[in-house]
Amino acid sequence: MHPRKVHSEMQDLATLDQGFINSEDRRFLRESVERMENSMSPTTSDTAAWEMVREADKFLEVAGNEESDLETDAKEVIEPDQDDPREIDQNLQVTDEMSEQANEKNREALDVLSKGELQKAIDLFSDAIKLNPHLANSYTNRANVFVQLQKPNAAISDCDRAIELNPSSVQPYKLRGQARQLLGLLEEAACDFALACKLGYDEDANYMLKEVQLKTQKNSEHKTKNEQKCKHMETLERIKKALAKEENTNMTALGDQEKAQ
Repeated sequence: MHPRKVHSEMQDLATLDQGFINSEDRRFLRESVERMENSMSPTTSDTAAWEMVREADKFLEVAGNEESDLETDAKEVIEPDQDDPREIDQNLQVTDEMSEQANEKNREALDVLSKGELQKAIDLFSDAIKLNPHLANSYTNRANVFVQLQKPNAAISDCDRAIELNPSSVQPYKLRGQARQLLGLLEEAACDFALACKLGYDEDANYMLKEVQLKTQKNSEHKTKNEQKCKHMETLERIKKALAKEENTNMTALGDQEKAQ
C-alpha cells in the first residue's frame, strides 16, 4: 500500500465516532486518536505507521471489551413460550347459567390470584373462558397472569382476543406491550404503550412507554457505534496487511542484495 494510501486509511481510522470517545473516562483514547491524526503524514515511516496501528489496536480492544447497554438489555429478553391458550370455541352459544358460572370462576380466579396462586388462577380463568368465551376481562386477567409467569406468547394471544372483544380497553394494550418487551420487541411494545396512553391516561403505561423509547434509542445508538467500529477494524486490518506485505518485500529485496554482494 502506498504511504499516501496508508495515511488516508489512518485518517479514516482516526475519525472513530467522536461521541463514543468524548467522555472523561476515555480521555486517553481520545488523545491517542489525536496523536494519530497529528503524527501520520504521507511520508510517515513504516515504523511510525506500525506504532499508530498498535495504538489503534489498543483503542478498539478497549472499546470492544466494554459491556454495552444493548448487551445488558439483551439479558432481560426471554425465550418465547410455546403456549397457545386458544382452546375454546369462540362461536359457543352461552346460556344464562353458563354465563353465571363463568362469572363465578372469574371471582374465584381473582381470589386465588390475590393469594399468589398463579397457576391455579390460570386454570380458573381458563374454565371461565370455556364457559363464556365472549368476556374480554377473562382474557385480560389471564394475560396478566401469563405476563407474571413470563409466558409472553400466551399473554399476547389473550390480549389480541381481549382487544377484538373490547378495542377501547387500556389494559390489554398495556399487557401486550409488557409481553412484547419480554420478547425484545421494543418498537412493537412502544406502539402498544402509546395506544394504551391514547385510549386513557395510565401512569404505568406512560412510564413503560418512556422506558422502552429510551431503550430503543440506546439500541439504535449502539448499532451505529458498532457499525462504525467494525468499519474501522476492517480499515485497520487492511493497513496491517499492507504494512506486513511491504515489510516482507523490503526484507526480500535486502536478502537479494546481500546475495548479489
